[in-house]
Parts: sequence; C-alpha cells; structure tokens
Amino acid sequence: MTAQRTPEQGETGDGLADVLAHTEAFAAAVLPLIDRVPFDDTPRAKLTMAFLGLAHEHWMAQRALMGAGLFHSAIALLRLQFEATLKAFWVAHAATDHWIARMGTVRVRDSDGRIQEPDVPSIGELLKDLERTAPPRAAALLALFKSIAWRELNSFVHGGTLALSNLAHGMPEPFLVQMLKNANGVWGLGMVLAAAQLTDKTQVMRVIAAQHAHRDCLPPFNAP
Repeated sequence: MTAQRTPEQGETGDGLADVLAHTEAFAAAVLPLIDRVPFDDTPRAKLTMAFLGLAHEHWMAQRALMGAGLFHSAIALLRLQFEATLKAFWVAHAATDHWIARMGTVRVRDSDGRIQEPDVPSIGELLKDLERTAPPRAAALLALFKSIAWRELNSFVHGGTLALSNLAHGMPEPFLVQMLKNANGVWGLGMVLAAAQLTDKTQVMRVIAAQHAHRDCLPPFNAP
C-alpha cells in the first residue's frame, strides 16, 4: 500500500501543526465552560447533548488522525461530525416530542439483531426544518457548510476520485488546514448549542467570546 505523503510546509499562512496547536487552545478555552455547569434535565436537552457528544468524539478523533498523518480518515470523519451536529440542532429546535420519546426507546431486536429506531429525515429535510425553527445564523451556517463541503466529504467517505487522487499524490497543506478549520467551525457551532442547553444560559456568550479569541483556528464565516 502506498504510504501517505506528508504535505509540504509553508505554502500559505500557518501550517497544519500550528493550527492543531491553536485548536488545542480553543478546546481548552471552551470545554470548561460546558463541563462545569449542569444541563437542563429534559428529554430534548439530553438527546441534544448526546448527539453533540458523538460529534465531539468524531472531532477529537480527527485531530488525532491529522496529527498522525492519517488525513483521509480524518477528513471522512468530518462528515460524521457534521451529521451528528446537524441532528443535535434538529433535536433542539425541530423534532417533535413524540419523536424524541421514541428515540429514547431504541433497542436491538431479539429476533434478528437489527436496530429498531425511529426514522430520521434526510440531510436536506433536516436543513429545511431548521430554516423554519432554528436561530437564523445557525441554520445559515449549517446550510453553508453543506453547500461547500458535502461533495468533497462524500468522495473521502466513499473512496471517490478526489480521495484516491490525493492518496497517490499527497494533499496540499492549505487544503488540510482548511478541513481542520472547517471541523473546528462545526465543533464551535455545536458548543454554542451545548451552552444553550445548560442551566446557566450566560455561558452561550462566553462560548461565543472564546470563538472570537481563537479566530486563528476557525473558518472566516464561523467567528461571529
């Protein structure tokens, strides 16, 4: 198997190692704001936080893979991170109480081992629902991310031409930096939603302030 080539350094702006370091500082600034305050004890808030926890795990794995030079797997995880974050927003703002109650009864069938769970709308349907129900900026950012990154991410998830060509020739460092910043932007948006589930709603503004303070690891449109 062809070894993954390391991208050339110093093409434009901070290199990947620099942005990874900035990302660690961003996480260190935000996570204490979420972890020190209990969240609302409602089924909607609990399920929202569960989806955000899944997205957070994908984000942590991406950073580890990026640091190890396993770029294709890291980029593929960005799609999973985005989908989990999108579903968290949908649960918080659009899902019915009945759907949330049914989601709490997910189980494995005894007869055939298959998962039994309620249907989830398609990505497009989730975004349309959020256009009507979510804060306009959050809905716009989620739709923007999907419009600019979805085809590229699909190629990495499904072993498409873009992924294969980069496996053979290596990836430009600016592309990797942008993918990492995009992942950070999705995570930052998710952390604003997480703060909104806390019993202390003032943490929302503190999370937004942390984004302002760490613009160096975020995409331009994600630092309000």
